[in-house]
Amino acid sequence: MGGFKNETVNVSFDNGVIAAIIGHLTKCSKQMKADCIKNSDLLKNNEDMITNRLVARYLNAEPDNYRYEIQSPENFDGKTDQYIGRADIRVISNDYFRDSHAYIVIECKRIDGGAALNKKYVTDGVARFVSHPQKYSAYHNQNIMFGYVVKTIDVFANAGKIDTLQRSLLDGVTVTEFVLLQKHDSQYLVYACEYISGYIERIELKHLFYDFACVIQ
Repeated sequence: MGGFKNETVNVSFDNGVIAAIIGHLTKCSKQMKADCIKNSDLLKNNEDMITNRLVARYLNAEPDNYRYEIQSPENFDGKTDQYIGRADIRVISNDYFRDSHAYIVIECKRIDGGAALNKKYVTDGVARFVSHPQKYSAYHNQNIMFGYVVKTIDVFANAGKIDTLQRSLLDGVTVTEFVLLQKHDSQYLVYACEYISGYIERIELKHLFYDFACVIQ
């Protein structure tokens, strides 16, 4: 993949690159889940540990158009000489070597159906993309939220709760309703949602909720 500044490729990016990344995330999540069961090697109920295993053993296991970097510093503040954000996963391609801003951010959060983690998904997840000050970049005005479902719940119903909750928690941001893009049995759901405000203009987030409940310790 290269040359996103070419208009034809920009259209291709909008229509396909995010879908390709989500496809890789779901494929690798399925394999990780199967290996957890096969090897009796369950995941700890810890966001960073789930992310670490997914990236180290699966996302970067084979040559691909994309590279998945973990815990990448984001948005340098020249006034304090500090980065104000740290992305759970940064997805880079060949474009990154021509323009260091050309990448996708994936923010990972646990989901258990409870009010506390639903709130964190919004305030410590979505808000990092859309609230001021913006902690994560959005070079292509698109990024990904990845919800690790760690308890047996009605994922569809819980997504509805998050959809409603973000309207009350994201001050100054206009939020469209979740649009369901994919539903794969009971394994995962993918939604699209747009966020608009005076300081971010428009950002679209894809929300992937993957059910890991049966392989969580």
